[in-house]
Amino acid sequence: PLSKVIGGKRIEFRRMRVERIDAHRRVVITSEGEMPFDILVIALGSSPQYYGIEGLEENSLVLNSYEAAREIRRRIEELFREAGRGETPPRIVVAGGGFTGTELAGELAEWIPTLIEGYGLRRPDSLLTLVEAMPHILPGWNPELSRMAEEILASKSVEIVTGDPVKRASREGLELKSGRMIHSDLTIWTGGVTCNRAVGGDFEMVKGRIRIDDYCHAWGYEDIYVVGDASCALDGETGKPLPPSAHIAMAQADVVSHNIYASITGGEMRRYIGERVGEIVTLGRRHAIGELWGIRMKGLTARVMKKLIHLWYVHSIGGVKLLLGDP
Repeated sequence: PLSKVIGGKRIEFRRMRVERIDAHRRVVITSEGEMPFDILVIALGSSPQYYGIEGLEENSLVLNSYEAAREIRRRIEELFREAGRGETPPRIVVAGGGFTGTELAGELAEWIPTLIEGYGLRRPDSLLTLVEAMPHILPGWNPELSRMAEEILASKSVEIVTGDPVKRASREGLELKSGRMIHSDLTIWTGGVTCNRAVGGDFEMVKGRIRIDDYCHAWGYEDIYVVGDASCALDGETGKPLPPSAHIAMAQADVVSHNIYASITGGEMRRYIGERVGEIVTLGRRHAIGELWGIRMKGLTARVMKKLIHLWYVHSIGGVKLLLGDP
């Protein structure tokens, strides 16, 4: 709960829905009325990006919250429960082979056999399908790691379709750009994110996210900061947009908190240097691959590192009490 994070601090918490940000009038329009601001930090996260693909939003689920994950689990269990004993199991398609889609495919590939056995269904040659528009899954990763992930998923009976974007979605499944049809009883869309719709239209956008300057200001606004998935930060080396990532959001939060204090006290502002430290993707309970600070890792080493990173993150926001789950 938030009380563990903000308890005892001089923070006023209000629960309301942000409907729109009017940057020119310097107000946040909420479900409880307008809230003026002197300094604003936009940390609204993201919404699914459907790229205008016909029928996709209406015929897919997304994995962007704990509640969404529970709904996906409920729907999958319902589909398997309704399938007749001895029949072929329902077909699950994960569309989008980035970080989220690849991890999800790995987890499902280990869970689906349990469902097949539990409901007495026939095991098919492939358990589910992972679709990615780019030539390899995990686009932007080291090609060797991408190929390694594909091999691990293939060994778990995941059908991988790459280099063929989704053109249209329906209740029957997906039509790809090549004309290929993929039958699906449940499509899970993990193909991209865009800025939360509540942000409004006052900001300069890059790839669906708010462009920021070197100090994490929204471009053109010195009193508005943006952190996390809502922001489009550029890699300090390549100049390309960095992908949404927790470690990037945390680094931005440190810079923004410093700069807000500096702007009030007249101190020196700190620049945010976009840097991709690396990522680790888990592919079920036994497999993981990744790269941190230029060091490639796999197997137990990668899994242990990911667990340590998670524990460090929990400690960073709530200390030992939150880490241990103390009330």
